[in-house]
Amino acid sequence: MGAFPCRKSVILALALGALIGMAGCSKFGDRDRQPGHAFLDSQIPAGLSPQYYPPEGFVWGGYRAGSLPEARYGVASPPINPRAQVLILADADYPAEVYFELMRQWLDAGYGVWLLEAPGQGGSGRYLLQNQSVFIKSYHDGQLVARDFIRDIIKPSPDKPVFVIGTGYSAITALSLSTVMKDDNLKGFIGYDPYLGGPIARGETWHRDAVQSGYWGTIAQSWQMSNPDLRMRQKSDGWQKQMQKAYAALNGLHLPLTSLKNGAQVLIIEPKTGTTSRANTASALCACLSRCALQAGGNPETLGADVDTFIQAQLPAIH
Repeated sequence: MGAFPCRKSVILALALGALIGMAGCSKFGDRDRQPGHAFLDSQIPAGLSPQYYPPEGFVWGGYRAGSLPEARYGVASPPINPRAQVLILADADYPAEVYFELMRQWLDAGYGVWLLEAPGQGGSGRYLLQNQSVFIKSYHDGQLVARDFIRDIIKPSPDKPVFVIGTGYSAITALSLSTVMKDDNLKGFIGYDPYLGGPIARGETWHRDAVQSGYWGTIAQSWQMSNPDLRMRQKSDGWQKQMQKAYAALNGLHLPLTSLKNGAQVLIIEPKTGTTSRANTASALCACLSRCALQAGGNPETLGADVDTFIQAQLPAIH
């Protein structure tokens, strides 16, 4: 994949050990949101438990890679000098706000935490002529945005290495990055409950009484009630085909092709509710990736602790 020139659209001064320079910030309301721009002004739902609030010091920003729509991202730093940095790639099933609880847990563990939504989903910018369904022109778009965001904005370093995690569909992006990024300051890639190929349900149009199943589905509904910009649920035919291609490309790799980087560990976490057949498929996917381990028995409520354990295992060799 070739390099894309990038334009930073937000100025933030957040310490993750050093100031990170960014360019201009804008907010767009429900009525005047411009095509291609990210939504940067989500409102906290009434009655939401504080554990799901944005972390203290959290800030939204927009990042544009080349001519792609603006990706929405957020960042918060712990009160101490971060021991590492964690990048969460948001799943297309939910708005990025559902990950605030995880962010809080990892901030408490002493990590700087970033949150990134791919173009065409959640609160990120829409593609030209995109309707109200999740859309992407090519599965490479999300990978390129994440890759360039890490290089341009997070800027991994020996004293602040980066760990990348994706859940569901975004787990495929996180695992794919492990095969193409050569920076030795990227120390781990985690895929939680990854999409494992096959048909993808289009999904329902958002409705106040149509709550998605699962732990994150309930949290997502609360945010969508208060933020109409975050109500995209249906997945376009094009998006479905591109995600199937992304999985096929990753699952078709062989170890000699994936051994591009020294030292980074890969972890696939399968939830407790998974079937034996699904576990076997996840194991086969893990076998395609260098330094990959499969861990069974996780769930959203324990994911924060599971990832922290994985990071801690890598840190002694770093510090």
